[in-house]
Amino acid sequence: MDKDTIVANVTPLIPSPVSIIRISGEKALEIGKTLFKLPKVIEERKAYFGKIVDKAGNLIDEGIFIYFKEPRSFTGEDVVEIYPHGSVPVVKKIIGEIIDLGARFAEPGEFTKRAFLNGKIDLTQAEAIADLIEAKSEKASKAALNILEGKLSKEVNTLKDSLLNLISLIEAELNFPEDVDELDRDIIVNTLADVLNTINRLISTYKKGEIIKSGIKLAIVGRPNVGKSSLFNKLLGFERSIVSEIHGTTRDFIEESISIRGIPVVLLDTAGLRETADKIEKLGIERTNKKIEEADVILFVFDLSEGITDDDLKIFDKVKDKDPIVVGNKLDLVSEKEVDIFKKKYYFKNVIFVSTKNHKNLDLLEEEIFKKLGIIEESDSEIYINLRHYKKLENAKNILEKTVQNIDELYELKEILMLEIKEAVKNLEEITGEITTEDVLGNIFNKFCIGK
Repeated sequence: MDKDTIVANVTPLIPSPVSIIRISGEKALEIGKTLFKLPKVIEERKAYFGKIVDKAGNLIDEGIFIYFKEPRSFTGEDVVEIYPHGSVPVVKKIIGEIIDLGARFAEPGEFTKRAFLNGKIDLTQAEAIADLIEAKSEKASKAALNILEGKLSKEVNTLKDSLLNLISLIEAELNFPEDVDELDRDIIVNTLADVLNTINRLISTYKKGEIIKSGIKLAIVGRPNVGKSSLFNKLLGFERSIVSEIHGTTRDFIEESISIRGIPVVLLDTAGLRETADKIEKLGIERTNKKIEEADVILFVFDLSEGITDDDLKIFDKVKDKDPIVVGNKLDLVSEKEVDIFKKKYYFKNVIFVSTKNHKNLDLLEEEIFKKLGIIEESDSEIYINLRHYKKLENAKNILEKTVQNIDELYELKEILMLEIKEAVKNLEEITGEITTEDVLGNIFNKFCIGK
């Protein structure tokens, strides 16, 4: 592993009351003591206030100095953290002095990479740090914290231990056939079935995890003046779109980011879809069609007081392949009897009847959106895998499923059976980073910000 001493600003390089500069490596304490006027004996994990000086002894700033002795530090190496005032020129000057004293500027994610290489965290926890930093919602941050606490690692290690135990039983039979009874076929099948059940459960979290982390795009579509902008404003929580009885008020899409039940949502209010000679409105409709293609969820809105028109049906035909949620707006303008007649008359399977005027049934619409995404209310202890985990689990799953399918043949060929199970174990070890390559590490840690 690279033994260079590294340095970076942990906090953003912007004016602030306080900044943090981190030094990690063999020279961290030596460099820190050269910069700071400190007592001769430094205790670890103790804060010291002092003056920060350059090589010539000129005052740069004053601040706090903390020393973390290896291996009891984030990186597992000697670490010094300096807390000066958050002046950009001051922070740059201090970092420059540290580099002149023998350190180099850290690469993106290098502190976390060293923590991984020194065994302080595994690869899933390293990824979780990046996810936590980038989290767009409380739900996403809690999901990242669960993995940072080692919950995914524990699941993967339990799977690996089950398979390694099976391998050891097979090896014992092969190496000591006279002393060890033949391994029962049912033990093999049942163990693999249990492992596959857990793998399938973890794989099923991938899609939900991506939604929680990255969010969704939700487009509201329909003909002009059915209440799209009113619905947009109600979901948004403030008046963003202009609401008017004049047809074609929204001539372009309007986009806002919100959080619904802890999920980041990009909300799109689109131009009313209709035939028009107006060049500007036509351009807005073209853009709307592009946004419809990009959307994860579509709300198809019609005016309940007018019923379904031919124009509504034309629009629905354009979006039906995306399985839209059908929303009948202006419930306040019709009677219950008219709603019952509508339910019997039209071919839509499910319609959410709402009134944006009096907030009627907007909670039911929200519920339907989450059902469409396959998300239910879950505890904060849930873990969600990422794409890298997904691919490795899929590999292990495919290997083990084929093993189970061919168990009658493989039961008589224990050496091959053992090799298949070992290949599945290898994929599990790659999830936590017990087996990895520099390319994989580079791909993961290069996505980190400077200073982490």
